[in-house]
Formats: sequence, structure tokens, C-alpha cells
Amino acid sequence: MSKPSQRRLVLLGPQPGYASLREALGRLEITSPVAFVTAGWEDEESDPQQLQPLVDALPEGSFNLDLFQRSEQLFADDPDVIELLRDRQDELRHLRDVYRVRLDFALDAARRVVRRKEELIDIEPERESAIDMVRQLDRGYFDRTGEICHNYERRLDTARRPQVKRHREEISKQLDQAAAIVISGGHAAIILNRLKIFGLLETHTQLPIIAWSAGAMALSQRVVFFHDSPPQGQGNPEVLRAGMALFRKYLPLPDARNRLRLDDKLRVELFSRRFNTHQCVVFDEHTVLDRKHGKWTVSDRAQRLGENGQLVQVSA
Repeated sequence: MSKPSQRRLVLLGPQPGYASLREALGRLEITSPVAFVTAGWEDEESDPQQLQPLVDALPEGSFNLDLFQRSEQLFADDPDVIELLRDRQDELRHLRDVYRVRLDFALDAARRVVRRKEELIDIEPERESAIDMVRQLDRGYFDRTGEICHNYERRLDTARRPQVKRHREEISKQLDQAAAIVISGGHAAIILNRLKIFGLLETHTQLPIIAWSAGAMALSQRVVFFHDSPPQGQGNPEVLRAGMALFRKYLPLPDARNRLRLDDKLRVELFSRRFNTHQCVVFDEHTVLDRKHGKWTVSDRAQRLGENGQLVQVSA
């Protein structure tokens, strides 16, 4: 895999009309066909009705790598792969259940302490300590998920499986004809899994990547799921596991204006301070983060969660 600081990378927010995708292609002066990934759409990966607006936004001749459909075919041809992935998912799910129980209590304590006002003592060290307890829980969970995934990757040994090798060779030939790789949104974990299975980022490292929403999440150092008001359950932001680590500076929060209570200063402050090793970027349809030769440029309207509980300008 290429060094994170070297590969040209453009990160975008949701694409209701693919306007910023078109702008990104223009920014990179790409007019030749690109290879695109819609695995995050799962069964709708090749749905003509959903696919057509994307195809219209891309250069003529662009083609779908069909990673989701390829994985379904792989599972049918080599059932051992899906069995091992299911076992891995079971382990991760049980670990996540325990993490959620602990996280609920840790975050509740942090919220109470951050909210607390004291006149006789300096409460800030206690606030920082309470938030750091959440960080330690996140780090421990992140490390445990990494151990589980590494163990199963060793057992899967996908690079040595004939069916995987066949798909990888076919994809490599397709990438020979591509001017860039475009990765759509959808389900971040599905995208992440398919990128790993087919080793998509391990070859053709000279190709620039444009990714938006969940696609951008999958490329980050660590994937964090978030929703302050989910249809069910507690709305605590949760670490999922390591991403592809093509960049480390930013934590993408796609559609955060709809998924987070950005007018709640306490929640914004706690989120920002909890993940203080990253800039927690509010990715909307106007957000553009572009890395060229290791240096980032950021669109003027790009904002992140601030430790003061308000949105502030993203720093390049």
C-alpha cells in the first residue's frame, strides 16, 4: 500500500447531485475513464436507476469494479471465506456489546462532569480525566478489534486463495485502464471489508482516489459510527475498527448536520475532545479536502467540531 502522505486523495461529503464530485474530477483534470466502487450500496450496487446519476457525473467509459457482486461470487465459490468472516463478525459483535455497556456508563459520567459547575475548585482537570477515561476505553476496544481482525486475516490468507487471486488479477487489468479510483458512500464496514478482500489499494498506487461519505470513512485511520438520535438504541458515537489508514489527520463525519445535534454545545465539545487526535470534520455536500504531494487544501466552508462546543474552520 502507498504511504498515506504520498497518494493524491480527495475527500467529499454526501453527493445528492454529484456536484462536488464533478468539481473534484475537474480539479484533478480527469477526463479519461475512471474505475468506481459502489460496494457500500450492497445489493443495489448495479441498480441502473441508482447507478445512472453517478455514471452521468463520471467521464465517458467509466466502469464499475463490482466489488460487492464479486464478493458474493467469491463466497459461493469458496464458502470457507464467508464462514471465517461470519465467525469474525460474531466475535466483533460480542466484543462490541460489552464495549457499548461500558461506553454508556463512561460517557454518562463524562457528560455529568463536563456539565458540572464548581466555584471552589478548578473543575477542568476532572473534566479532562473523565473524557480521558472514554478515550482509554476507545483505545482498548480499537486494539482488541485490531487483534481479532489480524487473527482472521492470517487465517483467511486471502492472497493465496485461487478465487481471490483471480478476482484481484481481473481488477488489476481493469485498473490499468483507469485514470482514478472513485469510491462512493453507503455502508462503511461493507466498503472496508471489500477493499481489504480484493486488495484494491495495494496496487496501482499512482492512481488518485476520490471518495465521499462512507467511502471517505473507510479510508480513514479509524472508523467511527455516530448518530445522536438513532431510530433505536442509545445515540453514542462508537469506534468501529481500523480503516485503511490512507489519512490520519481527519475523522470524517458525513451528513453530520442531520445526524448530530450540533446546537448542543456539550455534545459537540465532548465529541471533539474525545477524538482530539483528529479534526472531526462535518462533511456536507460542500466539503472538499484535497491532499496533493502530502499537503492538504480545504474548502472555505469546511467545518469541524470545536472543543468550545461550536463549529470552527477546518485546518489544513
